[in-house]
Amino acid sequence: MRTLLLTDLHFMDRNFGLLEAQTKCIKKICKEEKPDEVIFMGDLMMNRRPSPSVLLALKSVIDFLVTSGSAIYILRGNHDSETKADDGISALSLFDSIISNVKVITHIWIDDFSKRVFIPHYEDEKIIKEALRTAPEGYEVFGHFGYAGCLNSAGDLDFSISFSEFRNPTYLGHIHKFNRKRIETEGEVEEVVILGTPYTTNFGECEKGNWYAILTDGDAEYKKITHGPRHLAIRYKDLASPEVIDYVNDNNYYTLLRVLRDRDDEDLKLDAIDVDKLDIIWTPTTEDVIKDTAAYNPGTELFSINEVILEDYIKSVETDLTNDQIMEGYNLIKNED
Repeated sequence: MRTLLLTDLHFMDRNFGLLEAQTKCIKKICKEEKPDEVIFMGDLMMNRRPSPSVLLALKSVIDFLVTSGSAIYILRGNHDSETKADDGISALSLFDSIISNVKVITHIWIDDFSKRVFIPHYEDEKIIKEALRTAPEGYEVFGHFGYAGCLNSAGDLDFSISFSEFRNPTYLGHIHKFNRKRIETEGEVEEVVILGTPYTTNFGECEKGNWYAILTDGDAEYKKITHGPRHLAIRYKDLASPEVIDYVNDNNYYTLLRVLRDRDDEDLKLDAIDVDKLDIIWTPTTEDVIKDTAAYNPGTELFSINEVILEDYIKSVETDLTNDQIMEGYNLIKNED
């Protein structure tokens, strides 16, 4: 059995051509690997209530795999849930089909035939902990959550699950950066693998490696992805280098380029740049201070900013910014050196 693992596709249509590039990237991986089955470990969509174009893009990927004869398992991620109520309601359920051999997993499911435990995202960590503790010995676990010490896509420590809770070989979605960590119980050594995204999803992830996994007869192979969407942030002066230009113009990628320009940069011609999206921003200086601030006061004292606070902010003030736009800005701030 040849199993392809992918997670956190975050299909979105806010930039022209991006959704098509994401779709092509996933289909290319599936075409090259010819898997018997595919396990998507959550967050197939960026928005909890996806647009028709996103749903149709997901359908095209699923149809592509079904036509190729692949069985499909889809875990519900936090972005795939309609709300944070842990009720399992998700637009992904539209794709659930016994006839097409597509199973959408909205609640914990133990498959004794394949010896697997599937744990979708839950806001209530007690549900996840109990599922980890009761996972049968020798079963593989596939989930959409993190553990204490992991940073989510916003740069927050949003899980307090101790690593000691893991007893089985485990593959996780939700955390965007690839990582492998070994666990040892009663002399047995297993791994907890955070697979990460198949492409970057915002400028806070520039230069991050992207991976997928192939499981065959208990062995795992991790392959780096060298195509699809990518976010790049390049200093304006560095674009004078032919090597940098060649790197930026790699047509294997759908490139979203952000050029960082200093006040003293000499003018350069950008005619040689051939990317899909381009913006130019000034490198901040001490004089560049935004004096207009919102009159927003949270109900509790803040120790850190997180997604919940930002959603509360959007509901409390008049702003034309979407939650995704604010989160992208937050990611940039969190990842600044």
